[in-house]
Amino acid sequence: MNFSMRRVNALFKKEAKDLSKNINVLFMCLLPMIFCIMYSKLFCDSQEGKLYILNMCLNMNFVLVSGLTIAMMIAEEKEKNTLRTLMLACVSPLEFLVGKAIIILLLSLGTNILMFFIIGMEFSYLGHFIFITTLVVISMMEFGAVVGIIAENQMSTGTIGMPFFMIILIIPLFAKINDACKIVANFLPNCNMEILLNRIFTNEHINMNFTYSIAIILGWIIMGAGVFAYAYSKKRLD
Repeated sequence: MNFSMRRVNALFKKEAKDLSKNINVLFMCLLPMIFCIMYSKLFCDSQEGKLYILNMCLNMNFVLVSGLTIAMMIAEEKEKNTLRTLMLACVSPLEFLVGKAIIILLLSLGTNILMFFIIGMEFSYLGHFIFITTLVVISMMEFGAVVGIIAENQMSTGTIGMPFFMIILIIPLFAKINDACKIVANFLPNCNMEILLNRIFTNEHINMNFTYSIAIILGWIIMGAGVFAYAYSKKRLD
């Protein structure tokens, strides 16, 4: 099946319109920004404090916006019985995911960039910051989309997706004090993002660990795309 930008554009316009009417989703998008503003007034006296708050708020954004928001949007399609229509209209998994994800990608990246400036990071790091956080956002959106496909409705997205997203949110907080969490953190995209950003912001040299962290994040993107394609195809058959 050929990839159709026309179908993707139609899905994007539909999502932008639906999102503007969904108060719950809009509130979730604002939460990382609110916490970032609050914490920046309290703990941003040092570079270390800035990095800690930025990483924590980024993880919150990955969970609430990149992950759960797209899950709720897809589950809403199921509640309205429009997901079945899209599948029967021969919309491919890639077209469906891209059409849904563009608006979430823009929201997530916009939030990340605003938090970057709220924390007060140096402008020279912005390019590296956008590149690395974009990769993690993509991986989280893919797994959020899987949750949305599996869930029966918007309420169940939290029940199904929260165990996974809580691991993403909590593991970085305990990786420095618990050996088991540290081992798990080595294989999580957001934890490897933290390693990369900490090295970039402290002007450390790029080495093999940099390559390893990028490879882990790309691996999550590939794995997420495969899992979503399978879940979408299975749902279409059902």
